[in-house]
Amino acid sequence: MRNGSILFVLAVVISVGCGDSSDPDPGGCPETGTGALELAIQGLPASASPHVIIRRGSESREVRAGGRLAGLTAGMWTLSPEPVAGSGGRVRAAYDAPARQLCVLDGEVANATLQYALIPSSQRLWLSTSNGAAEVEAFAAADLEVTGAPSASVQLGSSPGIPRASGLAFDKRGNLWVALGSGELRRYPASDLGASGVKSPDVIMSGGVLSAGSPGPIAIAFDAAGDLWTSIGFSDTVVRFGAAQLVSGTAPAPQVVLSGLGDPSTLAFDAMGNLWVGDVRAGASRVHKVAASSLQASGTVTPVASIDVMEAAPGRSFAGPSGLAFDGERNLWVSYGASGVVVRLTPADQEGSGAVSVIPSIQIDAGGPKELAFDEGGGLWMAYNSGKISRLSPSQLSVSGAPTPDVVISSSDLGATHGVAVYPAPANLPLFHRLP
Repeated sequence: MRNGSILFVLAVVISVGCGDSSDPDPGGCPETGTGALELAIQGLPASASPHVIIRRGSESREVRAGGRLAGLTAGMWTLSPEPVAGSGGRVRAAYDAPARQLCVLDGEVANATLQYALIPSSQRLWLSTSNGAAEVEAFAAADLEVTGAPSASVQLGSSPGIPRASGLAFDKRGNLWVALGSGELRRYPASDLGASGVKSPDVIMSGGVLSAGSPGPIAIAFDAAGDLWTSIGFSDTVVRFGAAQLVSGTAPAPQVVLSGLGDPSTLAFDAMGNLWVGDVRAGASRVHKVAASSLQASGTVTPVASIDVMEAAPGRSFAGPSGLAFDGERNLWVSYGASGVVVRLTPADQEGSGAVSVIPSIQIDAGGPKELAFDEGGGLWMAYNSGKISRLSPSQLSVSGAPTPDVVISSSDLGATHGVAVYPAPANLPLFHRLP
C-alpha cells in the first residue's frame, strides 16, 4: 500500500484505446461477440475490499475482488470504483480510485488496473469552529483515543479562507460541504483536505433562495439518494437540491421547498428516509418528523409527529434543539446548546403521531453541545465548552447523569465549536457518507 500522504484526485476518467492496428476497427470498439476482463486491484490494505461497478449500456456487474470476468459483451465498458474503508480506529481510513474505460473485444482478454489511494479527508474528526484564524479544522483519528491537547492536523482558514460555517456535511467521496449563514453552500474537494492552508471551493452555490435574506443556510444533510437538504433561516424553510444540481456557481431553483416546520435548524435522516427537523422557535423544544412520502413535492407539510422533550421534574430548559444524530440502534440523540443537555429518543419514542410529549429515559448534562457525530466505537462527539470538544462513550450514553467525558480534547486551535462530522461515517448509520 502506498504512503497515506498520497492525495486522491477525484473523478478522473481515463479513456483507453480499443486495440492496435490488427483490430477490425482501429478507430472504434466493435460490439460483436463476447470477451473477458482481467482486473487488478492495487493500493488497498488487507482490511478493505474493493467495490467496482462495471457498465456497458444497460448491462452492469458489481465486482468485489480482482480477477477474471468472463462472458462480457464486446464493446466499451466503464469501470466505476466506489469508495471503500478499511478497519481500525475511531474514524476509519477510506480509499478511492479514478474511473476508467476500456474496450472488450470478441474472444480476447482485456487487462485493467485500478489504483486506489487514501482519501485525505478520512481518518479525521472535522469541526466548524471560531478561533479567529481557522474556521474549519480537523483532528487526526490517532489523537481521539485519549484526553489531551493535540494540535489540529488540518486547519482550513486564514483570509480569504472559509468563513465561520453553520453546518458541515460530507458526500460519499469525502468532499466537504459547508453551509454559510451569509447565503452560500460551498464544496471543498477531498483532494484538498489533507493539509492546512487557504483552500478554494470547487463549487459555490449562492443567490436565489440561499441569500435573499439573513441568516441563510443553517444546517445541511444528504439523503440516501445524494440530494442535499438545507434549512434556511430567513425564510423558515427546508429546501432540497438534487444531486445533479450540486455543480453550479449559482443556486438553481430547488427541487423541493418545505414550510410549516417552525424555525427549522438542525436536520437528520433516519434509516427509513424520514426527515427530522429541530425547531428553534422562541420557547420551542420540538423535533419534527416529516415522512419520506412528504418530501417529494413543495408545500406546507404536516409532520407525522412533533415531539416536545420534557423533564421528569420542572426546571430544565429544552428550548432550541441544536444537534440531531442517529446511532446504530436507531435511537435519535438531540442536543440543546442553551442547557448543555443531550437526550435519547428511542424508536418507541419516535413512533407517536401529532403533538407528542416525551420524557426521555436518558438525559445527560454534557457541557455545551451543538452538532453531534458518532464514531466507529459508538462514542458521541460534541462541543464541550470553548476550546474543548468531548466524547461520551457507549457506557456513558446508557445512563442519565453528568459524566466526566470519556475523552476531552483541549486545544488552542479550538474556539467555540459548531458543526461536527467524521468521514467516513460508520457503516451502520443512516448517513449518505457511510461506507461498508
